Amino acid sequence: MRIVYLVAICGLCAPLAFGQVEITTEGVVSGRIPIAVPDFCTAPGQEALGRTMASVLAFDLHFSGIFGIVPSSRYPTTFTGLPRDPQGIDFEGWRGTPAEFLVHAYVTSDTQALTAECRLFDVFSGEMVSGKRLSTGSNEWHRLVAHQFADEIVRHLTGVPGCATSRICFSGGSGQTKEIYVADYDGANMKQVTHHNSISILPKFSPCGRKIAYLSYKDRYPFLYILDIESGHSRPLSREVGLNVAPAWSPDSSQLAVVQSRDGNSEIYLLNADGTNRRRITNHAAMDTSPTFDPTGTRIAFVSERGGSPQIYVMNVDGSGVNRLSYQGGSAYDPVWSPDGTKIAYVVLRRGEGFEIYVMNADGSNPRRLTNSVGVNESPTWSPDSRHVMFTSSRTGRWELGVVTIETGEEQRVNIDTPLALQGPSWGPRRD
Repeated sequence: MRIVYLVAICGLCAPLAFGQVEITTEGVVSGRIPIAVPDFCTAPGQEALGRTMASVLAFDLHFSGIFGIVPSSRYPTTFTGLPRDPQGIDFEGWRGTPAEFLVHAYVTSDTQALTAECRLFDVFSGEMVSGKRLSTGSNEWHRLVAHQFADEIVRHLTGVPGCATSRICFSGGSGQTKEIYVADYDGANMKQVTHHNSISILPKFSPCGRKIAYLSYKDRYPFLYILDIESGHSRPLSREVGLNVAPAWSPDSSQLAVVQSRDGNSEIYLLNADGTNRRRITNHAAMDTSPTFDPTGTRIAFVSERGGSPQIYVMNVDGSGVNRLSYQGGSAYDPVWSPDGTKIAYVVLRRGEGFEIYVMNADGSNPRRLTNSVGVNESPTWSPDSRHVMFTSSRTGRWELGVVTIETGEEQRVNIDTPLALQGPSWGPRRD
């Protein structure tokens, strides 16, 4: 199996454009756990399915930042493919390779269903350390099955599942229209979910994964709407006169924080997901915007100009206890709380830097820059495992989506095959 990886460079020395590098070296990325992912074993005639699913799984594991994929050139010299029965694995031969772990999978598929028996082996002991039997009602969902086992492997070795089963939403534009789209986290299976023939932007995935809040001009003025993904039905959330922007879901998906100017100034309000029970939680002469809930639902980070320039603040969910967090210099925008509650990603504009993605601890300590490029980098959003931040970037001359791994600073472009300008991503939860 020959796999092409998108390799990222540390944020302190990132290239001006996202780079795609084909790995042809004989080694494995330093600091990562070496794992071998041979083509899945299949029934005769379904070998292409086995190659595809192994490639998806290998990409997921490499993307996690935890694993390095052992190239097929380093497999045992006698290896000709996985045996149907894992008891036939030549572990003695595998111990002569860099691999510490080996994936074995057997896939059966017909027009009705796809089933995969997936196992993870410790090469040195020859023992199975994790295994799952995964199935889906259609082989069209073969990528999801591979994603599910990738998340299980990451969970088994780190305690926290990966993000491979998650999806993203974003706006895609061409000419005078922008619509909302959904795709797998890696850019595959892109699907248009609004058809308003208008400007629809800034989507936000609900934590439950079933709804998307977004801003649209479909009824002439900029109002907020909620889309039910399964049915495709869209309903108004707020049609107030004036500003209606920046919807942010509470962790239980029962309410949203939004920004409105109904009382003459940009303020933050809470309302139920059905649009009822509106209550104002900020009250300041300066502009307050861009709310984001912490994972407990008890605190909200937001942007305010009350200190003279846009900065990140935090408050209790009732508006009390306001405290400034950002002090790195310049102006700060677009905060988003990590799902594990430990960090906040945001955008900073400083003289000589442009718009860059930063991350700080939830108490405001240890701010550090994640991107370093020309153009604009904005709209950060966290992966459900809190290991990655996705964002919009114009560094290549067109609006694209990028991802940076927090621990390593590695960056890569989200590979979405479309000529559309992509903006405002929102990372959804994992799928079962």
